[in-house]
Amino acid sequence: MRDALLATLSAIVGPRWVKSRAPELVAYDADGLPGYRALPTLAVFPGTRDEVVAVVRALATAGVSFVPRGAGTGLSGGALADDIVLLGLNRLTQILHVDPVNRIAVVEPGVVNAKLSRAVAKHGLQYAPDPSSQSVCTIGGNVAENAGGPHCLKYGVTSNHVLGMEVVLPDGTVTTLGSELEETAELDLRGAFIGSEGTLGI
Repeated sequence: MRDALLATLSAIVGPRWVKSRAPELVAYDADGLPGYRALPTLAVFPGTRDEVVAVVRALATAGVSFVPRGAGTGLSGGALADDIVLLGLNRLTQILHVDPVNRIAVVEPGVVNAKLSRAVAKHGLQYAPDPSSQSVCTIGGNVAENAGGPHCLKYGVTSNHVLGMEVVLPDGTVTTLGSELEETAELDLRGAFIGSEGTLGI
């Protein structure tokens, strides 16, 4: 089954972006707190939104569990895949749109935290959550962990700065949580998703 899954994932993202040999996988066996290690069965790195969806659907069809991973700088073990598939999002690094008037940025999950702040600095803006790993951690990881940092004492943690998200659920369904409106009458599924460490989706 592993060989069949390797072939399926390679067909989606290209053979270069699926790691299956132990020496390759060791690079992903720990997060920022290396006291606990867990080796994934495979590691797959989609490069587009559509590839993420296709990979998740393929894993769901095969009945294979996965763990999403950003930069792996967290300290909670949330990015460790113990004998299951690791789904890395570090290739999705585009800042898709910046609206400085409404103070909204649309980004892919692999965008590095500090890169977003640098990109909006010319407008007199910043992305407030600033964990100590901000020079390497990613926005997707910040969302997964509800990251904070010194600025959060004044401006709030990640959940206070994410208005909406397009998410891929574990069965490959794509949905939107939240919106560009700061307050809505709906149940706050966006808030429930933030900080869930990837257990609810990507």
